[in-house]
Amino acid sequence: MRPSLIGRVAAKEILSTLRDQRAIISNLVIPLVMLPVVMLGLPLLLGGLFQREQTTVTQVGVEGLANVPPALAQLLQAQNVQLESVTAPEAAVRDGKVPVAMVVPAGFAAAVAAGRGADLTLYSKTGNMKSELNAGKVRQAVSDYSRQVVAQRLQAAGLDPSVLQPVRVTSVDASSAAERSSGQLSWLIPFFIAIWTLTGGQMTAIDATAGEKERGTLESLLVTPVRRTEVVVGKFLATLTFGLSAALMAIVGYVVGGAILGSVFAPRLAGQASEMLQVMGGSLDISLPSVLLLFVSALLLAATIAALLLGITLFARSFKEAQSYVAPLSFLLILPAVGLQFKDLLGFGEGVYLVPVFNVLVLMDDIVKGSVAAGHVVATWLTLLVAIVLLLLFALRNFRREGVIFRV
Repeated sequence: MRPSLIGRVAAKEILSTLRDQRAIISNLVIPLVMLPVVMLGLPLLLGGLFQREQTTVTQVGVEGLANVPPALAQLLQAQNVQLESVTAPEAAVRDGKVPVAMVVPAGFAAAVAAGRGADLTLYSKTGNMKSELNAGKVRQAVSDYSRQVVAQRLQAAGLDPSVLQPVRVTSVDASSAAERSSGQLSWLIPFFIAIWTLTGGQMTAIDATAGEKERGTLESLLVTPVRRTEVVVGKFLATLTFGLSAALMAIVGYVVGGAILGSVFAPRLAGQASEMLQVMGGSLDISLPSVLLLFVSALLLAATIAALLLGITLFARSFKEAQSYVAPLSFLLILPAVGLQFKDLLGFGEGVYLVPVFNVLVLMDDIVKGSVAAGHVVATWLTLLVAIVLLLLFALRNFRREGVIFRV
């Protein structure tokens, strides 16, 4: 192969893609902005909403308001709950008049005082976040009231309330610092890297194959002294360039977003907002080795996708037909990436690191969580290298088939 001719083919495809300003926006701007927006927006938005809901005084409907014991009323008030009388609690919640309602039967206070069992009925909407949050406030107040009553009874009998808790459990988080800091956000990072790798490379791949077919320029290129292998490698490098550039911008967005969360927002937030920030990955542990591992993994993923795109889009007769071929490929990345959040429940074995594409998503998730193993890195990278070679051979075979090249 002649590197100079490969470079010319690649440069031609790169320049052709760069003429479209949408390529620059989709490959560079959006990946760079999207991940920090998600990393910053979700924790701050959800944390702020949860904190607001906890501190906002909520109207809770009560059927039998006069039956509420004063001690329970005080505990509900401490949870920022204001009671109002309703006659049809279930309908009031269903119609949205109050987020939560409860029924306090007659004789409730007397039953509690006499040591008999007393029942409360709580109405809320399952799946309605506002209703469930406020139902939690009511349950917490009722639970505190129950413990208060039990403590009073034990003290009256001359017993220590601790007799009801003979065994105490101390929970210790055994996860690494990176695992704790990544929170529930870790799976979004390989998800965004993979999606933007596909998005960045598909425009170049389609234009370099089906687009040239549609314009009638592919036949002219193939009758020049350039070898088919050089054409394939040149178009592959151009597709790889844009796919990798989008992946790099996503990685930069990950680094920038993690740095801003850890140094700017995390120290200033408290309470529910701070807890939400931690759950969503608000203090990501970003180190140079992890970024380098992400870069190499993204490079191999971009190369795999670029080779796959070239082999598939060449079958299309037109640009639009090629887009219809590429669209299902997004599910090849989206479904496994979404499945990463259930990785522990599904119990993936060692064999997952030998499955092309899926293995690199799992590996990226491991890198972000700080639990990556050298053997998994080697297995994943070698598997992807083999897949790249096989897919390039598949693309080269298609470029040599006249039935595919001249398919109209």
